[in-house]
Amino acid sequence: MEARFFVSVRLIRSLRGVVFKEMKLGVTFFIVILCSALGAEELPDFASLSSRDFEKRQASQKAVNDWVIANHEAAREVLLKKYLKTDNPEFRVRLIPLLERSYFKPKGYVGIIMSPKLENPNARPPGQGLQAREYRGVLITKVFPETPAEISGLQNGDIILKIDDWEVRGESDLTSKVALQIQKNSPQTPITLQVKRGNETIPIELKLGILPTPSERVRDMPRTSFGVRSSSTFEVFEQMKEFKNWLDREIDKERKNLIADRRL
Repeated sequence: MEARFFVSVRLIRSLRGVVFKEMKLGVTFFIVILCSALGAEELPDFASLSSRDFEKRQASQKAVNDWVIANHEAAREVLLKKYLKTDNPEFRVRLIPLLERSYFKPKGYVGIIMSPKLENPNARPPGQGLQAREYRGVLITKVFPETPAEISGLQNGDIILKIDDWEVRGESDLTSKVALQIQKNSPQTPITLQVKRGNETIPIELKLGILPTPSERVRDMPRTSFGVRSSSTFEVFEQMKEFKNWLDREIDKERKNLIADRRL
């Protein structure tokens, strides 16, 4: 009798453990399904990227681009899967700039073209060439429309002397240093520029935008008088090459996987 009772107790306990494990699995499964459903609802309308209606395509492109910016970490994998699985050429063409946006980490952006400003144009240290000249500030030569620069009131001819507490001073590579100082911040970061306008020095506050992709920046870069793009463009071309090589590798991996699947 006691033996039967002992066996029954052990059986009940083991069954209770099984039921508890099943309940845990059920809850976990429910959470996974719920999260998947929520994630699916948050995805933008990708189908309209290949719509015959131009306005629908443009609206979808903007919506997906905004989603990529807001979900940078997850967007690359989602976009890559869609790119590799589709045979629609229009869809692929629309996905490429979005993939490029997701590939690069979002960086801060003001929306200007600039050149270094010599503190004393006639000053040259003895025995040294132009590269050793001292520059103080960068001259704004162009303000792009609908950018933080235009919204904040920056103008052509303004000279940026400070970015927050960082003084804009150096040699001929000063514009590159200024760009790095801006781009080390995330989009939406507030900054204060100390700007010389005429005989006045004024503070200008702005909130950084998001740096355009390398392909977008190449279109906006000025050319020299000989029609050759400025030296800063080479870095952008290297970034474009890096993105292209990454995408080519992913396409190649997908092809190899398809061949392996067919052999099985």
